[in-house]
Amino acid sequence: MTVRFVRPAALMLISVLFLSFSQLPALGDEGMFLPDTITQLPIKKLNQRGLKIPFTDIYNPNGVSIKDAVVIVGGGTGEFVSPEGLLLTNHHVAFDALVNASDQTKDYATKGYIARNRAEELPATGYTVSITQEIKNVTSEVLNGITDTPGPERTAALQAKIRAVQGAAARPADGITAQVAQLNEGLTYYLFTYLVLRDVRIAYAPPKAIGFFGGDPDNFEWPRHCGDFTFMRAYVSPDGKPATYATTNVPFKPKKFLPLSMGGIKDGEFMMVMGYPGSTRRYRESYSVAYNQDVAIPFAVDIFRKQIEALENAGKNDSALRMKLQSNIFDIANTLKNEEGSILAMRRADIVGQKRIQEAVFTRWLESDPARKSKYGEILPSLSRAYQELNATAARDLLVPQLLQASDLLSIAFSAQGIAVAKERPGAGSDPAMAAAIARARDRAIAAVADRNLSVERELLTYVLAKAAELPAGQKIEAIEKRFGSLQGDARRRAEEDFARSIVDSKKFSTAETVGGLFDLSSAQLRELREPFVDFSGELAPLLAQQQTRAQAFNAIVGRWRPLMMQGMSEMRAATGSATVPYPDANRTLRFTYGEVKGYVPHDAAIYLPFTTLTGVVEKDTGREPFDVPEKLKQLFRTRDFGPYATADGATVPVDFLSTTDIIGGNSGSPIMNGRGEQVGIIFDGNYEGLGNDFFYNDAKGRAIAVDIRYVLFLTDKFGGAGYILKELDIRNATATLRRAA
Repeated sequence: MTVRFVRPAALMLISVLFLSFSQLPALGDEGMFLPDTITQLPIKKLNQRGLKIPFTDIYNPNGVSIKDAVVIVGGGTGEFVSPEGLLLTNHHVAFDALVNASDQTKDYATKGYIARNRAEELPATGYTVSITQEIKNVTSEVLNGITDTPGPERTAALQAKIRAVQGAAARPADGITAQVAQLNEGLTYYLFTYLVLRDVRIAYAPPKAIGFFGGDPDNFEWPRHCGDFTFMRAYVSPDGKPATYATTNVPFKPKKFLPLSMGGIKDGEFMMVMGYPGSTRRYRESYSVAYNQDVAIPFAVDIFRKQIEALENAGKNDSALRMKLQSNIFDIANTLKNEEGSILAMRRADIVGQKRIQEAVFTRWLESDPARKSKYGEILPSLSRAYQELNATAARDLLVPQLLQASDLLSIAFSAQGIAVAKERPGAGSDPAMAAAIARARDRAIAAVADRNLSVERELLTYVLAKAAELPAGQKIEAIEKRFGSLQGDARRRAEEDFARSIVDSKKFSTAETVGGLFDLSSAQLRELREPFVDFSGELAPLLAQQQTRAQAFNAIVGRWRPLMMQGMSEMRAATGSATVPYPDANRTLRFTYGEVKGYVPHDAAIYLPFTTLTGVVEKDTGREPFDVPEKLKQLFRTRDFGPYATADGATVPVDFLSTTDIIGGNSGSPIMNGRGEQVGIIFDGNYEGLGNDFFYNDAKGRAIAVDIRYVLFLTDKFGGAGYILKELDIRNATATLRRAA
């Protein structure tokens, strides 16, 4: 059994994977469309709304199009904006690179970075740029000869087919990777190939006081006043092939780069976005929504809150550590606010109730025809029973993985015990795959030890031990109850703290050498160590195995019935004449969405306009993080030194704007374009009232937030002094003044 090591500073929640089950009619501007399906969209209506270019300019499988300019970078999206490999993305997407390059003498994460020439561009350690090459429907190729009967044999055969398709499409020597993505519950399979560039550098990043202005208080909120952007550049070897960082590398020459528009935008104007949205779950059945809303997400919220508290405590008296941890804290805080808002949004919109109404309509449709009832009638009852079983042990099943991951030593011990068991199987000693697995596990363990934070581990482990005491009767964890079950209140709390300390502060296993040596031991030798972290992980292992067995059984059930649900719902919509252009749930593949610039009504007696300006930035200034406006920016505002980037009346500079374009996490850094395909901004957030958009699209209140491209150019030129970058860009509707400034 293999275990993925997870840093306690970014504790991941192990949960059951639930997939979409049907395609419902798109409402308003809802839809994250696969590029090869956009020709099915109502072109006349889009033209009337403001689309000025043909669909082939957006996606052309036989030529160059906007698709070739939009890339995956880091954990988000980016877009090429020059013929010299220069790309734009969000400050928060590039933030890890700034943190990784910083030390006590160079705090790029806080102060930003500017390269005065290409030789000074800062290597973005760990970053790659992936450019979609081919998008191909390979459903028939994958499913040909695959039986419809669910089971391990079908799964193995399907995986073999997928590996074969990917293997035939990949060209590692040329930097081409391949991924077969399952869509629509496995009814559809798509092949995506990518050119992966491995030398990425930072050209200009504004300081944190601009790139993350407003911090967590403003995160997901409107009005926003954030300059969330960074210029990066992709490099290749002199022969044009992908290569790791080298001073001899040269800028990548993209097939397509986006022009930027200084022409401004107006309320109601047509907008479109291309990017790589991460994950949506909009077609899940009511049982799944209820489970997430009432069980899984609230549990995650509790864990994320404690993570942030532990990380902040660890960095209170250590400025260097605080600098190192700030990226993790931001990531977790962002996720926490998203999850909290999603729960609230789903309850306010009664998504569970809406799903139940849809399912009641579906049931009535089945009841009206014996053949349909015979084919589809067991779907909802079977799913209902599966969720009843899931909920029966959910509290414990969610907690056990967190116990094992709260401390690096527990995770390492769990992995070492799994390796020990595997080594004892017949023939394991001569198996090269086993040797490789041991080496990988050892390397991960050594890397984990090098980056441990003992105070964070102690605090997190103590917390999850305390949560175990709250488990309902029948779900208690014996390994914990035998240690603390007879204790109450402060006595139990102190005992839990002492136990956590005994695990985390092991003196014998605190170095790379001693921890790496765990993977050389047999199961019996591990037991003979009598180490608390080894013993405790061994006691939890059977519980995790039981949880995984239940998860596999659950997935087998939903994997059998959800494809039928999708077929049945599609058949019903077609029969009732309600079919619309479908779009599958997001899965980190390239998507197209459209909408318009538009404000919204957040609550009673309030109206939010769709634009913010530099005036609002200065109005928010408190002189303290996260509302600490840099003095130079305030000086530019006081003197009205806006250059050609000002609003039409010359009174201020546009900063952020809203649109109805349908986006989700992963779209960060996506270009938002006008109807001519010119970039007018960069997507960086969604609004709080629109959270829950992984489960549903809120046409009335859901909005995408983008930084105006004019603010990007203003900051780069007037504030950052990096106006030389503008010489590379194709800036349209620009004045002669702008050209001279560049």
